[in-house]
Amino acid sequence: MNSFSAVPLEDHMRKEARKAPPLHILSYAEMEAMPEPEWLVEGLIQKRSTALMFGKSNSFKSFLAIDIGCSVSTGQPWHGGRTAQGKVLFVATEGSVGVGRLRIPTWFDYHSMSIEERENVHLFPREIRLDVVDDVSALISSMASIGTFALVVVDIFGGSMAGSEIEDKTARAWVHGIQRILRETGAAILTVAHTGWQDDTRARMHTHFWGSFDSRMRVEGDKEALTSTLTIERHKDADSTGQWGFRMTTTGGSLVPVLDDAVKPSKTSKLSVKQRTALDALDDALVFKGVTRQGTEWPPCKVVLVEHWRSRCYTHGIADKDTPEARKKAFQRIRNALQDKGIVRIYDEHVWRCF
Repeated sequence: MNSFSAVPLEDHMRKEARKAPPLHILSYAEMEAMPEPEWLVEGLIQKRSTALMFGKSNSFKSFLAIDIGCSVSTGQPWHGGRTAQGKVLFVATEGSVGVGRLRIPTWFDYHSMSIEERENVHLFPREIRLDVVDDVSALISSMASIGTFALVVVDIFGGSMAGSEIEDKTARAWVHGIQRILRETGAAILTVAHTGWQDDTRARMHTHFWGSFDSRMRVEGDKEALTSTLTIERHKDADSTGQWGFRMTTTGGSLVPVLDDAVKPSKTSKLSVKQRTALDALDDALVFKGVTRQGTEWPPCKVVLVEHWRSRCYTHGIADKDTPEARKKAFQRIRNALQDKGIVRIYDEHVWRCF
């Protein structure tokens, strides 16, 4: 008797029944007919996408996030940009009492919204673990019991996971959780995060988090002047431009952003366009080729061979002329500049981001 005939028929049938249904792979015609991305907030956040808003403490990120979320909930244009109205869930991982009792109501009062116009806003008032499957399931189920949501605002990023924000395992589980929420609820997700300790050009998080967002926007604020700017750093599927200046109006014991074209970033960017392109290339290289090294001389994050970074930079385009010599000189110039600024570090032919 061979090994196959030794398996009971009932067991074989049960195994067949447990097989997953076949995946639907798109044909060329179906691929070409895929719908174009639609804006939830024109120029800012697309429907069914993930967005990151990052900046230093006291740059008024949370007030801008409330401004965006409440605009979506009412369908009111966001400072001239159209919005697609829908339910909005604020996940306040810290300061939830102030958010729920003061900041959100103050925004509605300032804009003279009726009680009926406030019904699309909902609040989850504590930390949540989006890297834990059961917690993600509970959130999706709770949202479904209320209705269809257009936007989920997670503020602040550090309070939305069980693990560490610099661990690869946590990053992958968190991104899977976010993608599942997006897929099963249809809501866009806006995450608010702090910048790195030594690098204010990106959020304080593992590279896998950083590279996963469809849109990234940087916030700079002046606490004393009560001003803030929001700049689009990247849209994966749209033109990556857009910058807004705001003056924070004090009202009702809180702050509300008011558009002010006179407000400009204190520094348009500490990095040139080519330097930012090189950092995007480094992020890609870290995701696909990054490794962890042991020893006191190595950082607690992933590193990647300089050669892999250089190759990605050439693919992204960092030189004005597409010649080997121009690319080589451009990479060397950008590499040196980023090292001098303390944004990257190189050791033993490996490079990494400094946080």
